Amino acid sequence: MKRLLLVLILLTVLLGVPYGLAKMGIIPVAKLTAKNPALANLARTVGLIPRKQTVKADTKAESSSSPAPDASRPMKVAEPPRPAVQPPVTVSAPVSAGDNAGRQIGWVAKVYENMEPEEAVHIFAKMDDREVVPLLRRMKQRQVAQILALMPPDRAARLSRTLMIQR
Repeated sequence: MKRLLLVLILLTVLLGVPYGLAKMGIIPVAKLTAKNPALANLARTVGLIPRKQTVKADTKAESSSSPAPDASRPMKVAEPPRPAVQPPVTVSAPVSAGDNAGRQIGWVAKVYENMEPEEAVHIFAKMDDREVVPLLRRMKQRQVAQILALMPPDRAARLSRTLMIQR
């Protein structure tokens, strides 16, 4: 009986101390498991490396009947949404007019990029093609694709041709 107790104590110390040091970050588990995916998977299972979790961007789709989150797993907290309008940037060095115009177009493109595609299409319908093309060029491809898909086919084709030529 004493021998069994001694073995259990030794196992607890031999396994518990490294686990505690790894959990506290003293032992760099991420560096040690970077080259071995099986070891990284084991460390993730044991809880030494945080699980890769994604937060759904669309919070409207959540239903009230969803089950309560599991208390044993840590939840990733989503960052609060940033406002679509960013505060103006102060520049200490003199900026040329062309560079400033490019920054303004980039800023407006980010505003449209953060909008719902339906809203952007509604606004773009009231704008000329030569105004829309620079904005589309500075937006993410996925957002541009969604916007072009919602536009009338003839205008979407015309804008696509212009984007191809001017690239």
